[in-house]
Amino acid sequence: MKQAIRALSIAILILWVLTIVFSVTAVYSVMNLGIGFEEAQFFSSNEDVVLSLPFFINNRGYYDISELNVTTHVTNYNGTLLALSETFVPLVASGSNVETAHNISIDLNDLFTGYTEFLFNDSSFELDAFISLNFAYAIPVQMSINMTIPWGAPFSNLSIGEISVLPYNSTHSKVVIPLSFENHSYFDVVGTIQLEVYNDIDKLVTSGQTDLDVPSYHGYVGQVEMYLSTGDLSKLTESGRIHLVFESPMFTAEQWITYG
Repeated sequence: MKQAIRALSIAILILWVLTIVFSVTAVYSVMNLGIGFEEAQFFSSNEDVVLSLPFFINNRGYYDISELNVTTHVTNYNGTLLALSETFVPLVASGSNVETAHNISIDLNDLFTGYTEFLFNDSSFELDAFISLNFAYAIPVQMSINMTIPWGAPFSNLSIGEISVLPYNSTHSKVVIPLSFENHSYFDVVGTIQLEVYNDIDKLVTSGQTDLDVPSYHGYVGQVEMYLSTGDLSKLTESGRIHLVFESPMFTAEQWITYG
């Protein structure tokens, strides 16, 4: 009986020692676990903008990391959800380093249709990242990171100049509308832009279009020319509205601008 009690005591002592050793080494390993994000980058893919968030996991501890999950929520300034994305890394072995990227896709048509501030005004995204993992296949660990991602508008400072009417031929006049903007986005603005002129009773008077090819972080100063029969010149009033429509393989956007 005494031998059984003695053996049980030794087993309990060994278990306590192992528990203490595991706890100490686990705490040390967690403290030496490196997880970090690098600078976010934008790139385009079909009709989507992809926000790529490179990150690394440096496991300098004694135990493996399993079931690493990175979940991100991208919202606008008022907290409206724009995109949700997940990245899963099944295993980061002890002593190893993993570098990968968490990619978040945002549909440009949906973005610009619902939130025109991203089309015409520089803004930002709010990104909340939630990280969960299993440490040593036994200890769940969770953490969160918040960051702000700046966004440059493709049609920043869009401006329509004064409408000019010039003689063209015996039956028609040329209507010229100056147009300018700054492309603050990461992508080139390539496509066609159409202007439709509506008078003060909201009747379509004339329209015209021009091609755009504005590199990223460059400005555009040009004009759109259209034609109007001489007999219809009176329909072009001193005030009205201009309907701007931009079409490209990436997205379609529109805006109403008052003139006069």
